[in-house]
Amino acid sequence: DTPLGDFHIGGYATFMHKTLDRYNGGQSENFFDAIRIVPQFEWQIVDWLSFGMEIEFEGGGADAGFLSDNEILIEYAEARVTPLDELNFKVGILLIPFGRYNLNHDDINWDLADRPYVARRVVPSAFDQPGVGIFGTFNQVPFVSFSYDVSVTQGFDDQFTNNGGARDARQSFREDNNGNKAIWARLGILPRVDDMGCDMVRADFGFSYTYQEIGPDNTQALRGGAIDGNIAIDVIERFRIDVTGEATRLWINRPSSSSTPNGLWGYIVDVTFKLDPFPSEWRGTTFGSNPYIGLIFRLEQNDLNDDHVGAAARDDRIGMTVGLSFRPISKFVVRAEMKHQQSKRRDDGDETRLVLSVSIGF
Repeated sequence: DTPLGDFHIGGYATFMHKTLDRYNGGQSENFFDAIRIVPQFEWQIVDWLSFGMEIEFEGGGADAGFLSDNEILIEYAEARVTPLDELNFKVGILLIPFGRYNLNHDDINWDLADRPYVARRVVPSAFDQPGVGIFGTFNQVPFVSFSYDVSVTQGFDDQFTNNGGARDARQSFREDNNGNKAIWARLGILPRVDDMGCDMVRADFGFSYTYQEIGPDNTQALRGGAIDGNIAIDVIERFRIDVTGEATRLWINRPSSSSTPNGLWGYIVDVTFKLDPFPSEWRGTTFGSNPYIGLIFRLEQNDLNDDHVGAAARDDRIGMTVGLSFRPISKFVVRAEMKHQQSKRRDDGDETRLVLSVSIGF
């Protein structure tokens, strides 16, 4: 027997107020939204074996008739065997290694609370499935580090739709519609620019790929790719600019129609200006070590049926967001954001929303 290792509990919670102005006859509304409470657990059983899991309580929980858009869901539950930096193994309900947002979907990590189209309809974050995987990092090459994450899971089924995108194609955790398996892979690249004598710039990039058969008869091949990255520039002391982005594309080998998509894509670009105007003596006392006020600009777009324009309200959408954030410590952020979105050839997809939110990590 070995002694029980370290146990940690944490997580985050997000609460919002939304004002939705819908045009062309749509119903406008405003409401408080207890959107997410997410406890996270980590057990370091021995130095080479750990288990982590995350449970999401969305919309107040489940099995209460007065609640709506609510659920309780395991977002990941992974047993990890980690003998080497370069080669590690995992099994369980895995967070899918595809793109940037899905692997970093916790609200507390973002200065805008509203999740982008690409993370809702192309890669339906938080996107997890039962499966197995390997992952690791390589730091032996001068000036650059590499990471990889490869998983084999059930994959999507063929129920992609014009309005829901990939979100409608998620499978059960206990069934596989065709007995075939999906391969997901992400390669991460981290230039060590500080080793090059430049300490004002930090960057990292990712490249993702997937292949899978999604039809019940194994005749519909899906291929997908994504590129993502972040660049942070310390312009002057206490003023930083972050640029974060992700672009994802899925191709499905099947005939397309106005009701059956055979391709979809989306992208997001966030530009965040971070200013710390607070007295130095507040750092590490009243506030954390890096407090800031953020001004955020977001541009995003999705196409959920790339052969047809305006196939649904959420098809062919473009959105622009301006937001403000106040983050006195890393685990607490207050936000205000205004988003305007439009859909091509559709009146029912146009909307302006004001979202006020608080996220707290614990």
